[in-house]
Amino acid sequence: MTASFILTIMMSFIVMFFVAGTGGFSLASLVYSVFLIALFAGMTFSEHRKKGSGVIYRRIFQTVFAVGFCAAFISDLYAERGSMAITSQAMSNAELPFCHIAIPQALLPLLVTKNIIFPARISGHYAAVASMILIWLVCTLILGRGWCSWVCFYGGWEEGFSHLAKKPRIKLLPKNKEIRELHFGFFFFIVLASLCQMACAYCEWFCPFKLVTEYSPVNSIPSLIATIIFVGLFVGLVIVLPILTKKRTQCSALCPFGAFASLTDRFSAFRMKIDTEKCVGCMKCAAVCPFSAIDIKTIQEKKGRPEITCAKCGECVAVCPQGAIRYDFKFNAGRSCAGSCASSAAPKTAFGRAVQELLYPAQLFRFAAFSFATIMSSDFMVKSLNLAFNLIGGIK
Repeated sequence: MTASFILTIMMSFIVMFFVAGTGGFSLASLVYSVFLIALFAGMTFSEHRKKGSGVIYRRIFQTVFAVGFCAAFISDLYAERGSMAITSQAMSNAELPFCHIAIPQALLPLLVTKNIIFPARISGHYAAVASMILIWLVCTLILGRGWCSWVCFYGGWEEGFSHLAKKPRIKLLPKNKEIRELHFGFFFFIVLASLCQMACAYCEWFCPFKLVTEYSPVNSIPSLIATIIFVGLFVGLVIVLPILTKKRTQCSALCPFGAFASLTDRFSAFRMKIDTEKCVGCMKCAAVCPFSAIDIKTIQEKKGRPEITCAKCGECVAVCPQGAIRYDFKFNAGRSCAGSCASSAAPKTAFGRAVQELLYPAQLFRFAAFSFATIMSSDFMVKSLNLAFNLIGGIK
């Protein structure tokens, strides 16, 4: 309990500095600060009582962030361009915000041609190429693919829709391996297509989030076809299938950044571990995993960890009846539970127990992930709250 208080106080300082402070202590920044502190406190104290129970707070945060991000982003587009459409001037001046999804598409052409194929500024912009790549590198070292379940400002749409229904109408557990294979097959296709076209193929033809951000004007047959694809993918993969399957279908089957983050996740400091001695093979973790990172063979073959697409969301921890799944440090690979579990060598003093709890991998990961997400969301969420307050004031 002491560790939960300490972590909440530390997070409060981070929130007040990066949200309230940078927002000028405006009403919107203070409201969002209170919201974040309440979420983190709820998550931390809930996890103290029962491991895995804090995932509800992660779901709430990511869903709210996704909606707030798109509201603020669209508002900025209308302020700058008068519409969500991408103008020819913005393209020629390389003024488009550089999206993290474009990173894996742009890397190979950059290595081959030494040019950035995405029409964005290298620096001097809030979403410049250099700043987004730096954010990606830092996130890779700390969170790995945890970006997708904690920080991604698009994934929250699927996160929200996937938890609307109580039970899945379509069960994908027998197809988890095939979904992963499709994901990586599509990823390599997109990377090669981007190199051949010298353009971000996914962004031009397959990104469903064009519907809630910016899009190319519909002024030709190809642009009309692309728009129909965008709308269909958003409705199908972001809304309908997540509701029916309770899975993040676009994230686990289509998103090239998700596949890329799975490949670079090996550089992350954290990973998930399955204690094969405790596991009874109930498959609840495999059924609930939103990224299809656990399948029947994962458990039957006692691999001791989820598959490569694991996004460290914690949903498996929440449903495991044996407490067999936990966060762990990467450098603990190969060690037994006795070498890294909370119950080993418990200190005798309250202070020692608090320090030990602060250093648990799960505590450190959640603190790092929430801190990262807080910083990423601060500007957009304050803007979206200001928009909401202005709208309410206008209605009155």
